[in-house]
Amino acid sequence: MLEERAVVSRVEGAQVWVKPFGSESCARCQRGQGCGGGVIGRLVSRRRADIEVAHVGPAPAVGAVVRVGVEEGALMKAALAIFALPIVGLLAAGTFAHQLLGAHDLLVAAFAGIGLVGGFLVTRWLGEHWQAVGQTQPRILGLARTDDPCAPVDAGF
Repeated sequence: MLEERAVVSRVEGAQVWVKPFGSESCARCQRGQGCGGGVIGRLVSRRRADIEVAHVGPAPAVGAVVRVGVEEGALMKAALAIFALPIVGLLAAGTFAHQLLGAHDLLVAAFAGIGLVGGFLVTRWLGEHWQAVGQTQPRILGLARTDDPCAPVDAGF
């Protein structure tokens, strides 16, 4: 399970949205005693989007610092789908046009482009499917400790 600290940004009924802190807000990383994520975070600092998360039990209050987790397998599947499927589509369609159809280079490039778009569409469909069944949904694991922002705590709600 991959974990990250986040602050609850809004609660609407049964839905909870959080805004992840990231390593640039970690006190140890800021002092140079952490993994170096603070330096990288300052270099690539960007606006963080709200993320809808699943939770069990009563919803945490807005402003509460929580631990959010996602399964490693779900992250690996998503990364593989995002990067591999479009490339496989591009190569398969281009190879098909070149080897089986004996097409001219321009037509091979057009087929490759169609295969790339097809790969992106399959990736989008897979993402929607995984989200519908809850496979990639991050969830709240519990409250985060306030005395050490980098250390998780096992307490739940």
